[in-house]
Amino acid sequence: MVRVLILIAAIFLGFAVQAINAAEAPDPYKLRAGIDISFINSSGYTSWTEGFVGKLRYDDSNDGLMISRAFADFEIQLADTFKAHTVLEAYDDDIGSTVDFTEAYVEWRPVPQSENRYRLKLGLFYPRISLENITAGWTSPYSMSYSAINTWVAEELRTVGAELSVFRRPAMFGGAHTIRLQGAIFYGNDPTGSLLAWKGWSVHDRQSRFGDKLPLPPLPVIQPDSLFDDQDPYVAPFLEIDDRAGYYVNVEWRFNQQLLIRAMHYDNRADPTADEGGQYAWATKFQHIAAHAVLPGDWELLFQWMTGSTVMGDVVNGIGDIDADFDSMYLMLTRAYNRHRFSLRYDKFAVTDNDQTLQDDNSEDGDAWTLAYFYEYSDKVSIGAESLSIKTDRFSWQYYGLDTTRTEKQFQLSIRLRFGN
Repeated sequence: MVRVLILIAAIFLGFAVQAINAAEAPDPYKLRAGIDISFINSSGYTSWTEGFVGKLRYDDSNDGLMISRAFADFEIQLADTFKAHTVLEAYDDDIGSTVDFTEAYVEWRPVPQSENRYRLKLGLFYPRISLENITAGWTSPYSMSYSAINTWVAEELRTVGAELSVFRRPAMFGGAHTIRLQGAIFYGNDPTGSLLAWKGWSVHDRQSRFGDKLPLPPLPVIQPDSLFDDQDPYVAPFLEIDDRAGYYVNVEWRFNQQLLIRAMHYDNRADPTADEGGQYAWATKFQHIAAHAVLPGDWELLFQWMTGSTVMGDVVNGIGDIDADFDSMYLMLTRAYNRHRFSLRYDKFAVTDNDQTLQDDNSEDGDAWTLAYFYEYSDKVSIGAESLSIKTDRFSWQYYGLDTTRTEKQFQLSIRLRFGN
């Protein structure tokens, strides 16, 4: 019944968007909406979305024909230099409300007084990490499932605070180069890293909303009378626990539309000994490097690499009760030809367990291959297919009587409906 209501609401919203556009709505308004209707065939362990260990969003007990997502992306120009932006996502699962926000912020772009251009964002928004998720609703035009890096960003990362950007095109280089610097101060995101340690990397397309409670596997260390039995059986990823601000800095260089290079340092500055209301703070920091290059023959190459650490609990001799390093990278080749787009992505990911806590070995190693195709039937309708295979070796699966190495597969057919512009 919920799926039917989401479908009806999304179609109604789509027609409303078209009506607004047809009526030549005032320039300050931009409303874009979308709905993805998918047929999914999955095989693997029961999904993490069902509170178990599977790396995919779906498994063989909850696949088939479904509405995989519906969203509304709304912008309004409040003044010449101010605008507000909100994104709503709808899902038919038990992780949170049917509809909730993934982003909600205001943006100020003052009138330039020099070669520098400034932008200030305040609210809830994605940090500037993903090279894949570049269209309305933080959607990827390249594939249906995101890379492991951007899947984790969708799961656990949001800036809840302020971000200042400054960018310029140095005249001495003829305007071909753009340099951008960013810095942010944020609260929330104290539980960030808990999913990477306790669940590990995943590959899927579900974005966490502001009020979502992301289920954990039935971990031995969170059971009654265990070391971390105060932990809820879920993670509330955007919670503030220790009243300490985190930060990140980002630098970016772009050469025309041919090459983009990006680097970031992120630190949530969480107190790993703090907890509140069934949630623990995790001290999580990482470095991120990304590049997007246009190759001969209109091929594009996307690359992202992330490496970092997450710590929770008492720290003795530099090691926390739960202490893990993590890293992941992907390479994607993609090409658009007329109305067709082909993409091939390879992911490599790992978690290294550094602590000696019993019944909590979170080490894992794995990789994934994704092949995706889209046909743009019109500017409102596209048809796609995706084949995904992810192989993981995770030690903790033996706690549940499972093989520690498993290859999980998913095939997906999708119709994407888009409204607005």
